Amino acid sequence: MSASVPRAHSSDAPPLPELRLKLANALWEVTSPRTILAASASGATERLQRLVERYRTLLASLDLLKTLEAIIRCQSPVARFMLIHSSLEFLLVQLDKDPQRNREDHDYLHERVKLICLAPVWVSRVPFTMTLRKRFLLKPVPIGSTNVILDLREFVPDEFPATWSGHDFAVDESLCLLRFSVEPGPFLLRNPLDHVVYSTQRITDADDLLSEDGPSYEIEYRGERFEEITELIDLAEAFIEAYDPRLLNELRLFVRAFAMDLCREGDAKVFYSSLRWQPGLVQMAPYLLGKREGMKLETRGDPLLAMLVAAQIIHEGLHQKHFYLNSCEDPSPIDEGLRGFTRPEFSEVPITCTWGERRGLSDLLNLAVSVGYEVRFLEYLARTQNLRADAQDFFERRLKRKRGYLLPLVVQGELWRHGFSAEVQMGLEELFRLCGYRTT
Repeated sequence: MSASVPRAHSSDAPPLPELRLKLANALWEVTSPRTILAASASGATERLQRLVERYRTLLASLDLLKTLEAIIRCQSPVARFMLIHSSLEFLLVQLDKDPQRNREDHDYLHERVKLICLAPVWVSRVPFTMTLRKRFLLKPVPIGSTNVILDLREFVPDEFPATWSGHDFAVDESLCLLRFSVEPGPFLLRNPLDHVVYSTQRITDADDLLSEDGPSYEIEYRGERFEEITELIDLAEAFIEAYDPRLLNELRLFVRAFAMDLCREGDAKVFYSSLRWQPGLVQMAPYLLGKREGMKLETRGDPLLAMLVAAQIIHEGLHQKHFYLNSCEDPSPIDEGLRGFTRPEFSEVPITCTWGERRGLSDLLNLAVSVGYEVRFLEYLARTQNLRADAQDFFERRLKRKRGYLLPLVVQGELWRHGFSAEVQMGLEELFRLCGYRTT
């Protein structure tokens, strides 16, 4: 899709607040992290306020209530983005559902919530006191929105004070990332990448635990599997950057972790996944991405493999972007379904997905934009890459299938346009144009 999309406007429509229009336009525009943070600042603040009010008692028991209230009031939109685009709300829901502490991982979830809050607290400069308990952190765990991984296995005391001075890190606001420059201790590993890498034997989309906490998920920061996964991601990102550098910059803001199932054979139940209750994580089985079209991918370094991974990063990364934008517009708790940019009475209207899933109108924009960008990227690759004959045939079959997904979505977008918010209705023509659709 073109990166230079004009902003939605209509001389006949009543004026709407500029930031709300920018937030709606960001659904299908390629813009910049700075623009997205500015447009979503009010919505992110309101969502965090609702979250804190809903879980006041639980947050107080974790000694996080006053800290999060201070972050709501602070001047840092980056800190609030880090909290909203994280699994904080999902984990609080899980803890709130377990008041009798029946879950075996209840205490571990306590520590996970603290870890999610660390980076936002540091960047906000809000005073805080926090202690992590080693006995519940038995695996290396990434500290979200930073380039470090916490590993307390060699740390002798049971309790670890999570304090660093403000001089130990620099804030990269273009990625909302804290970069630590100090030498790591025996309990803190330096992540050589801006994103986190997991390997797994099977992708999970469970709705009661974090995927990366699954038994087969291992965090990678060196070694052969790490090198294979990062080499694949680097090649894929090079294709995306050649297509549109601004799109890659956006995706890096919203995708913070990759989980890869490296199996070459088998019938994986899930080939790829991106979950709204686990923001920032994109999962895929890269060697099985061509399976539906009968294309066998086995060779490490195969450019076709990297192209498919790039297309999937675009697709899943845009899902992640939409999850965040919708959360800034949606007053509903994460466990009560989406409303997003739809009018309340239309949010549950069912839509038809030709691949068989049951979805509502609130999902339509997310699906149409993600599939639409993927189609345009695959068309770009088919035009610009010197594909071998079997790969060219594969691309044609894949594009036919993806276009078959896209057209019914945009047709339903036209038919149900009155079910969307006023801001979205003003910009739907731009979405139709980007998808190559002429309204009837």
